[in-house]
Amino acid sequence: MIYVSKVVKGSKITCIYLAILASLLVISSLGVPTAQAAVDLSLPNWSTAGYKGGQSLPTTGTIIDLTTKGITASDGVDDSNALQQVINDIRSGVLKANGQVISESNRAILKLPLGQIDFNKQIRVDASYITIQGAGNDPITGTNIVFKPAVTYSEDPANPGAPLIDGKLWPGYAAFRVEDRTKHASDQTYEGSINFHWLSGQRVATSGGGTKGSTHVKVASGKGSTFQVGNTVYVGAANTVPFYDQMQGPQQYRYNGHMRTQMFTVVSISGDTLTLDKPLEFDVPFSNGGLLPADPGGSNSIYYSKVMKVTAVKGVGFEDFYFTQDISYTPYATTINANDYDAVTNPGGVGLKYKNEALEYAVHGILFKWSQDGWVKGIRTYMTGSHPIVTEFAKNMEIRNNIIFGSWNKGKGGHGYVRGSKLYDSKIIGNTIDRVRHLTLQWSATGNVVQQNTLTTDMNLHGGWERRNLIEQNTITIPFEHSSWGEGEGGQDVLEGTWYPIWYGAGLHATKWSGSTGEQNVFFNNTMSKQETKDGPYVSYAPYNQLTAIYQMGWDGSGWSHLQKPSGTFINTWGSNEKSDFSTSPNKGVYACLAYTGMSLLETGTATNTCTSTDTEAPTAPTNLIATPISSSQINLSWMAATDNVAVTGYEVYRGGVLVGEVTGTSYSDISLSANTSYSYSVKAKDADGNVSLWSNTAQATTQAGGGNGTIVLLSPTDDSYVQENKQMNNYGNTTTMAVKTDISQNRYSLLKFNLSSLTGTITNAKLRIYGSSSSTTTLNASEIADSWSEATLTWNNKPATGISVGSVAMNTITTYYEIDVTAYVIAQTAGDDMASFILSESAGKYTTFNTSENTLNRPELIITN
Repeated sequence: MIYVSKVVKGSKITCIYLAILASLLVISSLGVPTAQAAVDLSLPNWSTAGYKGGQSLPTTGTIIDLTTKGITASDGVDDSNALQQVINDIRSGVLKANGQVISESNRAILKLPLGQIDFNKQIRVDASYITIQGAGNDPITGTNIVFKPAVTYSEDPANPGAPLIDGKLWPGYAAFRVEDRTKHASDQTYEGSINFHWLSGQRVATSGGGTKGSTHVKVASGKGSTFQVGNTVYVGAANTVPFYDQMQGPQQYRYNGHMRTQMFTVVSISGDTLTLDKPLEFDVPFSNGGLLPADPGGSNSIYYSKVMKVTAVKGVGFEDFYFTQDISYTPYATTINANDYDAVTNPGGVGLKYKNEALEYAVHGILFKWSQDGWVKGIRTYMTGSHPIVTEFAKNMEIRNNIIFGSWNKGKGGHGYVRGSKLYDSKIIGNTIDRVRHLTLQWSATGNVVQQNTLTTDMNLHGGWERRNLIEQNTITIPFEHSSWGEGEGGQDVLEGTWYPIWYGAGLHATKWSGSTGEQNVFFNNTMSKQETKDGPYVSYAPYNQLTAIYQMGWDGSGWSHLQKPSGTFINTWGSNEKSDFSTSPNKGVYACLAYTGMSLLETGTATNTCTSTDTEAPTAPTNLIATPISSSQINLSWMAATDNVAVTGYEVYRGGVLVGEVTGTSYSDISLSANTSYSYSVKAKDADGNVSLWSNTAQATTQAGGGNGTIVLLSPTDDSYVQENKQMNNYGNTTTMAVKTDISQNRYSLLKFNLSSLTGTITNAKLRIYGSSSSTTTLNASEIADSWSEATLTWNNKPATGISVGSVAMNTITTYYEIDVTAYVIAQTAGDDMASFILSESAGKYTTFNTSENTLNRPELIITN
């Protein structure tokens, strides 16, 4: 059993780690396999992860005794200026080692003394090839760094309960900030490479910068000469409409940016073509084509892919000290403490409470930004202000054998993580991480190895197209209290339920603030459990708990796949789907056909394919295919289900022998057809192994000539959009989807308007038909509203008042058409102004999304029988 103690304002707080953390006793002798090629050629190669592409961390250097530089232990004096001066002198070349400027071959070890060292200011660690080294991580017998930040935040008025962080310093202040201080000549406000989006870097060639799998990237004509061999470069691919379409991202959440990024070393240059040390993991288009806005919901603008030369701080290490952020001098000294929250016995506890409890002091511990070949090894943190360790554009890093405990701020806005953001080809190995919000890989993090860690926090694939990461041999034990505390990721909507050992960025929830998790994130040989009831037992977390199975998330065996439940239906959010098995039919999104009996995928063994040719039997052909004309532009199909020796996973629908759609159910609506035209249809069934049935029978139908005369008439909306309460001035009239959700302060309503003036004869039935799904079971309700609105100008503030209900329908997670009988209301409107307007709400606070008339498929409609 490990005990971690800290004296805060005279009272001793003792934090007792769970017995499962006893593995920490052997952490100093922890053996980590040498990085080698993975056990199957289809897996990513993680051999270049870690310091300098997999080399051992440096252990030697010239020791600079910081007691000779004005740093005195245990004197209560702020030593920030003294340490900063040492770093400044190394950076400028004034302070040397062995008479030589400090360099990769002439490293310096800045040696901190025994005892307590006080820091009040952010230290800019921007001199390369230095190690800040303590005398041990025990706060009594080693080096105890106590940080009391002099600079504080204010509350973000746009995000109450979260700190207002200056964008120039994103992701915020830190006790130790590893980032270059150089300023761009055209903007002296921003330091380092932060301003690359608008001032730095080169556009790629007009034909595009490169293709996935290539080691070449081409920059604009004549710009190759601005780079040199050995440069560290950033490659960012512009977000594009096809990229968002791939994720099925709603229109209102699409915006300009470089969601897909990598950092490389240039190994050669030929004209304007750079050869990189690793292959590109994505295509690099010239631009977004001017088809996306700078901000969600704004006006479209051109945004370019770029290659940027990075001024990276290299070879900076932190070793062997204890670090805590002291709040004993703040107004929170007597109101909060590091122990676990209990409403009766300890209402001030923050240990398993995910709120920002001292938001003015949400300062990180160690921050690496635009850094390379750095590390944090053998340190112990206790109650940092926000993230104990955080990266933001960092390559070949190592976070190894550290003990991380707690954060004062773990709430909205993204606080209190061990955060691997834009982290490339790095290792997080052998750490014990407790009482923080998440261990994350996010925002295009790729090529990382997360191995042999002991966690009481979830392994969090946080969104932003992170990909090709290996998570193996970790022990993840999640307390019941590890859950949402009434606020969502990024300060957005409330998450549902308690959190499990894995969290995954998926669906509408992820798309609105980061985009989905990317391809081929691999889980292997992890021991995971969850306390599913308060004070209850810990139970093994399924379904990803088979120790020999290689679970490739976001992968179908050959390319990226969203999580689908069932196949063909994207999930809206990971919440409530944590225990769904996406590796087995009828679900999709996790590929688990490879198995390995060894301990690590970095070994030299060989995996076996457990899915090879196990099912060669095709499903039976669908039968009784019927085609029914619905209107002048729509024909509905239905058929009897096929059977299979394992399971039928879906159906392919053909019109005139051409594939027009794929569905998981036994019906299909073919829309946008020509009036008074005959069409021929057939259907095939398929299973999970790609076996396809013979043709069904052929069914023919002819679309109607038009409305009236005792026929069915289909009307499309003249206007459809939605409004959102916490974005009261936003207009979503040009979006392809609309949302409905009942939620405190964040209600969303969808509105539709139909012109009825073309109808003739007596109406016998009217159905409002909308295509979409909900994150869980709910009741969708349609109410009447005034017609005094248009999709071009509709906002929350000017929406019409909701009238009486005119119909409802039960909804669930299946993406399909849902029909509401609105006959009485439509008849009444034809006797009035010949306009029918509806506002949609739902009953259970679920994510509910529908297609709009701007969508290319499955648009809303009003079906009239007259």
